[in-house]
Order: sequence, then structure tokens, then C-alpha cells
Amino acid sequence: MDFPEIMVGMVPHAKVAAAAFFGGVVRMFLRPAKNLMQTALLLVSCVTCGYFGQPVTSYLLGLPERFDGAIGALIGLIGVSLAQGALKAADRFDFHAWLPKGKSE
Repeated sequence: MDFPEIMVGMVPHAKVAAAAFFGGVVRMFLRPAKNLMQTALLLVSCVTCGYFGQPVTSYLLGLPERFDGAIGALIGLIGVSLAQGALKAADRFDFHAWLPKGKSE
């Protein structure tokens, strides 16, 4: 079966996105998030970091195309770890301490 030319051009991108997604799924099994919404946000951040970080990393390290999926998954894992740390920092941050106190007259 022959694929249209547009679909053939999308295959490498889909492989990198899938590798980053499944890298994030593995990360979620090792250290799960608090709820479903955080899990979804972390997986989206994993795919985003893996998909957009892979070409830059492959170019800077001079790696061949056969490593694209692995690099995407690795960058995604790093990205999801950073995103989970940012979520934890936002949960711990005390916003009430930064709000101005009311003036008593």
C-alpha cells in the first residue's frame, strides 16, 4: 500500500512524538502524578519537550537519524521531570504571603 507523499513526510515526526509520549508514560508509572489533570499536563509537556527538543539536540550532538526516537524520549523524560518540579513548586508556594495586608483604620 502506497502512502501519499504528505503522510510519508509525517512518519519521522510521528515516531519522535510517540517515543516522547511513551517515555512520559514510563515516567508516570515510576512516579505518578497526584491526579488525572496533572498526568495529562505532564504528558503534554513531555511530548512537547521531546518533539521540539529532539531536532536541536540531534543537531548539536551530530547524531544520525536512527537515534531520533531515543533522543525524543530522553528529552521528554527530562522535560516531564522539570514540569513536575514546577508543579510541585507552584503547589508549595504561599501566595497569601505576597498579598498586601489590609489597612486597619
